[in-house]
Amino acid sequence: MHEQRRGGWWLGLLGTLLLIGCKESAKTQPPLLAEQEEEVPDAGPPTPEDAGPVDAGVPPAEEAPDAGEPDAGAPDAGPATGPALPPDASGWRFLGTAEGGPREVLGVTQDEGGNIWVAGGEDGLCLVRAGASTFQCFTLADGLHPWGAWKGKDPLPEQRYLKVTAVTGGPSGVVFVGYEGRPGCEGEFYKPPGPPKDPSIFKSGDADRVELKADGTLAVVHYDIHSPAHSVPGYGHREKLCTVNRIVWDKATDGLWFAANHGLAWGEASYQGGEECSHAQVRASNAWNHVTRDAQGHEVNSEPRQRCKFGVMEHVHPAIQMQGPEAEDDDNSRLAGAVWGVAVRPDGDVWMGTAIRSSIFHIMTNAVGHVGTGAPWNFEMARKQTEEKKHKANRIDIWPDAVAEPTPPTREQRKDDVVSDMALMPDGTVWVSSFAWGLAKLSDTGQVLEYALTGDAERFVSALERDPRDGSVWMGHQWGRGLMRLHTDGTFVTHNKVLKGLTSQPIWDIQVAGSGDSRVVLVGFGASRDGANNITRPGAIGIYTGR
Repeated sequence: MHEQRRGGWWLGLLGTLLLIGCKESAKTQPPLLAEQEEEVPDAGPPTPEDAGPVDAGVPPAEEAPDAGEPDAGAPDAGPATGPALPPDASGWRFLGTAEGGPREVLGVTQDEGGNIWVAGGEDGLCLVRAGASTFQCFTLADGLHPWGAWKGKDPLPEQRYLKVTAVTGGPSGVVFVGYEGRPGCEGEFYKPPGPPKDPSIFKSGDADRVELKADGTLAVVHYDIHSPAHSVPGYGHREKLCTVNRIVWDKATDGLWFAANHGLAWGEASYQGGEECSHAQVRASNAWNHVTRDAQGHEVNSEPRQRCKFGVMEHVHPAIQMQGPEAEDDDNSRLAGAVWGVAVRPDGDVWMGTAIRSSIFHIMTNAVGHVGTGAPWNFEMARKQTEEKKHKANRIDIWPDAVAEPTPPTREQRKDDVVSDMALMPDGTVWVSSFAWGLAKLSDTGQVLEYALTGDAERFVSALERDPRDGSVWMGHQWGRGLMRLHTDGTFVTHNKVLKGLTSQPIWDIQVAGSGDSRVVLVGFGASRDGANNITRPGAIGIYTGR
């Protein structure tokens, strides 16, 4: 997320941690959103509808200290520096604003060349070069490109909005960067007739491929995450995804997975611009024919179409039917949620976890053991195996609602999962974290095997990562419980004594680079804020090389 994490959204939790329905999913909103979308595409783009609220089981806001970030507007007047970071000790090294880092840390990663990259919110994309101990931050002036052109035109300079929300390292010197869209970006394209729709809003956000050149400047290629007219069967032009929550690089397949506000999208990691995707197998598997028929139903024309355009294919999300006054059409009204959890399986299929349900996206194995005969990479076939009503077994309700499919839940019967992250284990099981409910462990096929961290003080888990050195699992909390680690013998340990004041700051991202004894664990500590949403303690990164 939804839906989104790390926003000033905790300030909106006064009274309860319910999120009253909202069709927007920028990172300035909670990761507790659900939204509706039509299950069966019509001849044009679907019309967004208001979303329902989240389950009422989350404790009152007065029990939860704020852990948010700035709203989607001008940067607040938070301090450039804050209290001193903990001393480097016990295998830890800490870097923050005193080293030139950003005030907010929303993601941290390392490329294969050892460069560390940080998603610094409105301060941009920040870099610690391999072997260095200070940051360099890049902004719009350096070529970052958080928007797509509309009909050949870019937004005016004053309409451009920068907030870096996600990063994942690629080949040496390459990082993939996700952005937050401008407020209202998800629904702007689908406004009813009336005032003009603003392209600077609905084309904002998305992602970039950023490469550090030898002269220290950036080479930037933008991923405009959308579907052009008729690239998806049954749809016209589609603009739904704009805010990227997490990015996962699958080196084996040259693929990127964008976990975004409205669903999951695929990107070509080696994309260098232009309309055509360069991956021949992806193009072949996602070609289709647009058939025109006459009044008698006879085919009069058939035109070749291609789903993979501009380096991306989008989107998919597990959704359920809803019940209540919001569901005017019980056949089409659906609840979906922003994607936060992504884990690539060894077979190339992808786990995804959302605010409502989790699913396995069978993009590589949809011809093996599944309905249909689609070849690997067939996005549409895999989408159907997640979204169609008959595939309810592939919509996993980890923290169950009071009723199960096909019975649509009412608002009171829902317990939204609000998945925050996923970590795949070597035995095929997957740990799933929730912004509200702690941890769950799933089997390879999606059965819940166990729950953990279910207590009121420890169940707000915001980041998760497997440690390849020993198979342990790192987990970060939104507040209070700091950083924990689950070892293979089932014991939980904490690193909070070393973290000192950082323990109270939200942990939005954990990533691991390398393997064996040389692996590096990277932890992104978000900024702390007061009741007026001003930064009281800036973010920082922790670099762990110990055992």
